[in-house]
Amino acid sequence: MKSKLYMLLILLLSGLLIFTACSSEEGEQIQQTEEEITQQEELSQEDLEDKIQDMEEEYEAENRENEQSLENKYSAVSPFTGQPITQNYYKRAVAVSIENAPAARPQSGLKEAEIVYEFMLEGGITRFLAIFWPEVPEKIGPIRSARPALVKTAQAYDALFLHAGASPHGFALLAVNDILHLDQIYKSQYFWRSSKRNAPHNLYSGEEPLKNYLDNLSEKEYPDQFNFLTASVLSDFEKAENISIDYWGSYEVLYEYNSLENNYLRFLNNKDNPHLVESGDQLKAKNIIVQEAITSTKDSEGRQDIDLESGGKIHFFRDGLVIKGSWENNNGEIIYLNAAGNEIEINPGQTWIQVVPNGTEITY
Repeated sequence: MKSKLYMLLILLLSGLLIFTACSSEEGEQIQQTEEEITQQEELSQEDLEDKIQDMEEEYEAENRENEQSLENKYSAVSPFTGQPITQNYYKRAVAVSIENAPAARPQSGLKEAEIVYEFMLEGGITRFLAIFWPEVPEKIGPIRSARPALVKTAQAYDALFLHAGASPHGFALLAVNDILHLDQIYKSQYFWRSSKRNAPHNLYSGEEPLKNYLDNLSEKEYPDQFNFLTASVLSDFEKAENISIDYWGSYEVLYEYNSLENNYLRFLNNKDNPHLVESGDQLKAKNIIVQEAITSTKDSEGRQDIDLESGGKIHFFRDGLVIKGSWENNNGEIIYLNAAGNEIEINPGQTWIQVVPNGTEITY
């Protein structure tokens, strides 16, 4: 009996030892599993942090590359507008005589020009000289005859001058001066006439007919044509948000300042008549220079003699302000000065130069 009890006790003790051992082993396994999970979590966190850091470094590198690419893409600025361009161009500027009689409106190409001049002609009408560089739009016109002031200005830019005939004095200047020009009368292959308008208000040129001719011209590097602002700075100059320029008789040019875009909307004769181009867009100017010049009537046809040599007054409009000053002809280059005698600073963008007779009424 005792032996049976002894054997039972031994079995119970053995079972307890086995259970204890198993429990200890399971505990160790559980502890080991928890440690492994903790290590894996720590490892996963480190991997995540490393991955985030790698992504940040990759993003920063890509961002630097994009900034460098953008900087390289726009590494130069236009000498005519002061705006960024995709590469340094060495091409010849193109100057075009564009009509402004009522039958010529709306015109084509004026919106794309870098600089636009407006000169007074006979009969109370004006004519534009539009400067293009380096690209020429698909359609420019209507193109009309040249006058001396247009010929001299095109020559000052050393530009290819496009026109259709000229006044007697204009022909004389073209004959005695070394001026690169295409006259539709003799070089009609570089022009075309539109069937949608009546002659003579239907003559055009553009990129396609001029491409080969321009590609074969000698290259020219142009210096900055103006003193461009790097940032638009407000000052104590007099405000000028509505401008009126009375050219002659019933023809009046109006500009209205658009503060949202910091430019001037152009109108003809009244605010109900915006000056539109053929695309339907209204013309806008970033800068307006009203340049007074000694002007006289030279013949029975009423043609105007515009003195571009002697200098005179200017009203310069930008940022809704007006700066009064003067202009000088420095060996063929027109310089625009403020009242202190320093060259004016203009905003990057398209500039309109309104050449008017001395004493023209300019209100703002």
